[in-house]
Order: sequence, then structure tokens, then C-alpha cells
Amino acid sequence: MNAKHSFLHKPQWLNNRYFLIATVFYIAMFVLGSMRVLEHTLIWTFNDKLLHFTAYFFLTGLVYIGLGSRPSGQLFLPRVLWSLIIVSGAGALDEFAQAFVGRDSSFDDWLADTAASITLLMLISVGHVFLVLLAQYRDQKDEE
Repeated sequence: MNAKHSFLHKPQWLNNRYFLIATVFYIAMFVLGSMRVLEHTLIWTFNDKLLHFTAYFFLTGLVYIGLGSRPSGQLFLPRVLWSLIIVSGAGALDEFAQAFVGRDSSFDDWLADTAASITLLMLISVGHVFLVLLAQYRDQKDEE
């Protein structure tokens, strides 16, 4: 490929629709969460920690999928750890940035964000182990 045309190609991370969706979702959460009118309406309607848990559960799924097409072998654990680091860091950034938009940051909110990430990643890990064991069982049955 010609070097002068390389600027026309998107960086690799822009080709990952899951990261793009996760980024748009995170920005939407931040913008909507910065609106004090919505903050009071949503908190009175729903539990604040439940909203954090649900949003970051979904965000973790998008980030996890964005890190690879499927879990396989040695890449599984780093993918889980990177998902946790990215989502937990995004939650911490969200709480830190709330001080600049006139909201109170909360360590409990960050804990709910991180708990959601850990919960989904544990479910994914258990599912991965189950699928690996099932594949081994099927391979053993096929050999018999």
C-alpha cells in the first residue's frame, strides 16, 4: 500500500464497533449523569446503585467483546483482566469528573461499577470453563 494513502485508513480500534458502542454509551452515561434534573428523577425512581450496576454490567460486556471475538486459550485471562481494568478505571474517572460538574462523587458508586464488572466477568469465566470442559468431554466421547 502506498504510504501517502495510509492516512485514509482508520486506526484499528476505530474498526471495532464494540469499543465504539462502549465509548458512545459511556459518554451518554456521563452526559446524562451530569444533568441534575435527571439525577434526582432517576434516583427517586430507581436505586442509584442498581443504575450503576446495570450500566457498568452492560459496559463490561461491550468492552469484553471488543477485546476479542471469542475467548481462546492463553488470551482469555488477559482479556478478562483488561476488561476489569478498563471498566473499573472508567468508573473511577466518572466519579472523579463529577466534582467538576457540581455532583458529589461516591466511593460506593465506584464499588457498584466495579462489582458489576467483576460479576459479569465471573459469569463469563464460569461459562468459559464449562465450555472447555464440555469440549474435552465431547472429544473424549468421540475417541471412544
